[in-house]
Amino acid sequence: MNDNDQADAEVRRAVDQEVALVDSAIDLVASGGARSTMVVGLQLTEAVIAIVGPHAVRVGVAIEPIWGPDEDTGDVRVTRLAPV
Repeated sequence: MNDNDQADAEVRRAVDQEVALVDSAIDLVASGGARSTMVVGLQLTEAVIAIVGPHAVRVGVAIEPIWGPDEDTGDVRVTRLAPV
């Protein structure tokens, strides 16, 4: 495996891990286990939101990025959407 392949594999692993964390938070809020929650310290916030966004919409929760002062890492707030 060359350096580029290894770097690509590491990025894929990081995305997969962060997606799993945010998906779990979405499921927790959607199930009624919490009204809201946060996942903090994400390195790939924008990519994660793009991936989990459709899932959040399907289950009726909102996801909101919150950027730190350095904007190198981000947090995601997950909240239930108010019933219409």
